[in-house]
Amino acid sequence: MRSSLRALAALAALAGAFLTSAPALANARTTASATTYSGEGDDVVSIPVTATPSIVKATHQGESNFIVWALSTSGKQVDLVANVVGDYKGTVAFNVSGTHKVRSFSVTADGSWTLQVIPITKARYWAINAKGTGPDVLRLTTPSKGLRRLTIRHSGESNLIVWALDNRGRTKDLLVNKIGDYRGRVVLPAGTRYATIQADGAWSIARQ
Repeated sequence: MRSSLRALAALAALAGAFLTSAPALANARTTASATTYSGEGDDVVSIPVTATPSIVKATHQGESNFIVWALSTSGKQVDLVANVVGDYKGTVAFNVSGTHKVRSFSVTADGSWTLQVIPITKARYWAINAKGTGPDVLRLTTPSKGLRRLTIRHSGESNLIVWALDNRGRTKDLLVNKIGDYRGRVVLPAGTRYATIQADGAWSIARQ
């Protein structure tokens, strides 16, 4: 009898140790217009299946790799949301090209993180001048018309990539693809409603 009790106690202690060491699963918090997922370390986050252009506001507090992929219903990697080392804060669009249905995000991280998924129609309003640091998505009230110019500046060491998106949030034209510091003027294509910015430093975009 005592041997049986000792065996049960050992199994309970082993189970307790396993439960204590298991990674915490992501938590989800939903509001009227957005759902925020939070966690720590590696995880796979399920979202309502969508093929609609949308955006992710992501944060990470850590020292190692932070990599986030949007996955299709078959588990295929279809959009790279983040790929950095250390702390991160940025806004990135997904489902802006192709016809994939995204159902989850895979997260590689060594620290705590959050993913806020919102419709692209809730992207940051693009006034005449826009400024920021790191990745972002901008939104015009209505699609652009006629000939318009953009003056773009970037202070950074890595890629500056700017895309114009149409009224549906689909990719339209590549406006800038440079490395490091940049200053230039480009045409804003007629029919542009959104713009995505990939950058590692401070940037500004002025419409004329």
